[in-house]
Formats: sequence, C-alpha cells, structure tokens
Amino acid sequence: MKKLRGIIVIVICAALCIGYYCYLSFGDLGKDDQPSEVAQLMGKDLDQSYPTTPREVVKFYNRILLCLYSEPVKEDEFESLSEQARKLMDTELLVENPQQAYMENLKSEVEAYTKDKKKIISTTISTSKEVEYKTIDSRECAYVESSYFIKGKNDSMRAGQTYILRKDEQGHWKILGFYKQG
Repeated sequence: MKKLRGIIVIVICAALCIGYYCYLSFGDLGKDDQPSEVAQLMGKDLDQSYPTTPREVVKFYNRILLCLYSEPVKEDEFESLSEQARKLMDTELLVENPQQAYMENLKSEVEAYTKDKKKIISTTISTSKEVEYKTIDSRECAYVESSYFIKGKNDSMRAGQTYILRKDEQGHWKILGFYKQG
C-alpha cells in the first residue's frame, strides 16, 4: 500500500511538472495572434471609418505619434504611419506641408528624439466636455488639448499642445493646426 501511494505521488508530481512546463512553453501562443499597434494603425481604412469626433481624431493622431516616437519602426511603416497622419489633416495644413517636406521634417524630429534617447511614453487628451467649439468664417472648429509624457535618458517632462480642428465638406474633423500650451 505504501508503495502504491508513493507511485501515485510521483505520478502526480510528474504530471504537475509537465503541465507547468507546457504552460511556460506554450501558454502565450494566443498573444502573437494580435496585430501590433503599428499594424493596427496602418491597417485602419480612414476612407471607410474616419473618426467621428475631434477627440477621436486627436486620439488616433496621438497613437501614431506614440508609435513613431517610442518604438523603432521600419522605413515602410514610417511612410505608412505618416500617410495615415496626413489623412487626418485639413487641406490648408497639407498645402503648407507638402508630403516630401513633411516626411523629411518628421523623420529628422524622430531621429533627434532617438539621438537624445527620448520617448513619448503616454498621451492624454481633454475630455469631451473640455473640447471647445467655435464657428470661424462660417466653418465649425474645435480645440482639443493634448498632453504628452516624455521620458529622456536622465529626466522626464510633460508637454502640451492644443489642436485646432475644422470640419470639412464631408463632415470630417481635420487637424488645421496646433500650438504649444504654456
């Protein structure tokens, strides 16, 4: 009887060890099925599902900035993300920032952040109640405040911007410009 109990204990311990090994080895297989944030942003069809509020536009734009300024991206991903960002911009802003110039400026700014070992860690935007709406030259405009937590090699800081958005002819809120807070 003692021998049988000993065998049962050994079998149970072996089963637990094998189960734990399998959990450690294969337990996170489902996590790889989720597309990365970069892939999600690049895959969003803004022609079919454009953000409906000024807040959502800035939130999507901030997601793009987080990817560009906080993780290394491949050249084709960089181009795709910058194109997605431009789709959120008003035609007036696009005219002032031609695609090639925009890409070069963005790339040099991201490279400067990388060189200085800075990363945007998180972003927050104003609540729906804090979004300010105005009519300027018979066009609907909205002001959305956003803040960025930036971590550097030796320090961290918070930066803020106010985005000015304007509704276009299709009823989409587009980024017309922005200015630094404070």
